[in-house]
Amino acid sequence: MKKNIFPYYNSICILAVCSLVFPLLVASLRERAFAGADSLSATLLCCSAVLLLLPVSEERAAGPFWTALAATAVCVGFAAAGLPFRVWPLSLLAILVVSLGCRTVQRYSQLWPLFRPSKVWTHVEYHARSAYALVLCLIVAGFPSAGAPVVLSWLYAVPCVALTTLLVARVLTGRTFFLPHKKELAIKEMIKGNLRNTPAQTGDRTEEMGRMQRLYDRIVTLMEEKRPFLDPEFSLADLSGAVFSNRGYLSRTINILSGQNFRQFVNGYRIRYGVELIRKDPSLRVSDVAMMSGFHTTVTFNMAFKLYMGETPSQYQERQRLERLSSPDR
Repeated sequence: MKKNIFPYYNSICILAVCSLVFPLLVASLRERAFAGADSLSATLLCCSAVLLLLPVSEERAAGPFWTALAATAVCVGFAAAGLPFRVWPLSLLAILVVSLGCRTVQRYSQLWPLFRPSKVWTHVEYHARSAYALVLCLIVAGFPSAGAPVVLSWLYAVPCVALTTLLVARVLTGRTFFLPHKKELAIKEMIKGNLRNTPAQTGDRTEEMGRMQRLYDRIVTLMEEKRPFLDPEFSLADLSGAVFSNRGYLSRTINILSGQNFRQFVNGYRIRYGVELIRKDPSLRVSDVAMMSGFHTTVTFNMAFKLYMGETPSQYQERQRLERLSSPDR
């Protein structure tokens, strides 16, 4: 996460502790004794709800902080008002659902960022949080009635303790506990681009990774030597036939070892080729470079070039022209 969200992030963690301690303390003061298993379960569920308000990677934390502050205030206020224990987690659950719903709408307002390789870990965190929110809903739905036996109330506290403990461990370790630890490490390595160099991290899948690596080496050799990407109609089926592999396995290999889908992988080669053309002759028209590099349209070329190079083809051409003019050898 970015540095500027850490104060908000830590504040939400503090609010989670407050939502556990203060309502329980207020309820106990009202009863002039420990309020019992129901109050303990209610505060644990409230704490879990606040912990689930924590932002995942690359989400802004200011909004979740104010939501968590409001949720904690509601929980403490309900305890001070003497409302039934079941109402506390229900109210925070409603706040949580609305908050996650708004974040989901914001998340899918722009689709293209969702397909960046760097977003893979964010997807895992997002789905893990959604799963834990669902578990919280199920536990809250089973809250014992006011006349339930004391033993049942204490038994109900067990899953409440388990969920809160899991969410606290999630915060302290940075893990999701949604996937096996080795798989989480493999995803993080893939994002860094290091998965090709660390196949042993996949455990019993080392042999499969070896096969993928050999196939990927053939793909790279073909792309660099034959340059099939210069054909605008070049497809996954064409590459599959050229390296003698089925399309599904080929696509999976490219995804895992390059961190890109097939189209992104091919466009990377096309952009590098276009860069070579511009360096050799900066006076070329952008439309000509696009066609010579294998793109269907200039618009597609401009978008891909900007994504890979951080500047438009025209800007890159101008920079190359200026460098040539300023070079003492010319």
